[in-house]
Amino acid sequence: MRAQERRQAILDILRRSGGPVSASALAEQFSVSRQIIVGDIALLRASGAAVSATPRGYVILPAATGL
Repeated sequence: MRAQERRQAILDILRRSGGPVSASALAEQFSVSRQIIVGDIALLRASGAAVSATPRGYVILPAATGL
């Protein structure tokens, strides 16, 4: 899976999740390091995605679920 595809899949997972999703859980799902996921989230945020970090993981902000 290419990086752009992984980032889109991360957004899809966050949209469908009922709560926060940890970087470790995402890393395990995509067979990459936690740091790769952290970088992906940073790039998603830089491109305008409304991803927020909580103590329990990442979430899409409620107003942004229609992205």
